[in-house]
Amino acid sequence: MDRVAVKFAYDGTRFMGSQRQPGERTAESELLGALSDIGAIISADENRFRVASRTDRGVSALGNVFAVDTDFRRSELLAALNASCDDLYCFALAEVPKFFSPRRALGRWYRYHLPYRGQDLDMMTMAANEFEGEHEFRSFCKPDGKVTLRSLRQVTVLREGEMIIIDIMAREFLRNMVRRIVSCLDQIGQGRVTLEEIRAALQGQGRSMGLADAEGLFLMDVDLGLDWEHPPAGRMATVVAEEAHRARVHLCFEEALQEKAMLAKKNPGS
Repeated sequence: MDRVAVKFAYDGTRFMGSQRQPGERTAESELLGALSDIGAIISADENRFRVASRTDRGVSALGNVFAVDTDFRRSELLAALNASCDDLYCFALAEVPKFFSPRRALGRWYRYHLPYRGQDLDMMTMAANEFEGEHEFRSFCKPDGKVTLRSLRQVTVLREGEMIIIDIMAREFLRNMVRRIVSCLDQIGQGRVTLEEIRAALQGQGRSMGLADAEGLFLMDVDLGLDWEHPPAGRMATVVAEEAHRARVHLCFEEALQEKAMLAKKNPGS
């Protein structure tokens, strides 16, 4: 039995988050149901099913990854999974070592689509620079008993029409960390907080600055240093409900996919 990694995308508004929960439809339960239906696994435990990144209810993904032990034919696995999944699409595969874990990522890239409401983009950019590097993120997460010292590689803010695009990259994140950072950037753009308050918060002092809505957040990619095999033909299906996202953040999932594809061409191997 070999171990494979599969890249997948999903509509977060259709699931109760990504992680398995009793009696709830989640991205993991959708995948496990499909893997079982096509005869690719016996159980999640026996086949060592693991997912790279957990996402909250409403958060979507364009490049999450799961790994599993299976004897299912490589050339047919993606097509078989896609025929059995709803609101979720598997689009790339890689063979990996026996003890490979997708949790040990080299980097994760999140993108938030924030409606432009007259925010001061210069102040938001200055604040974004404050978050880069190693800081105490106790005020920007749901700690869950974990060490809250983390390092962010890059935080960027860019306006595109009626949207503000916020990209945040790091090796790993704490729970709710990205959405709390986005809320902070939005508030400083609206003049509700100051750079001094942000600096204090990044030293573990001061107050929490809110939590941005889940629906604007996408897990764009998980970098595992793998050489991915893509399907021989066809383009990725639109799996996020366009109407739901346009109503919330004026975002079309297909446009995000196209943008990601263009970036991939500029940065091959990512």
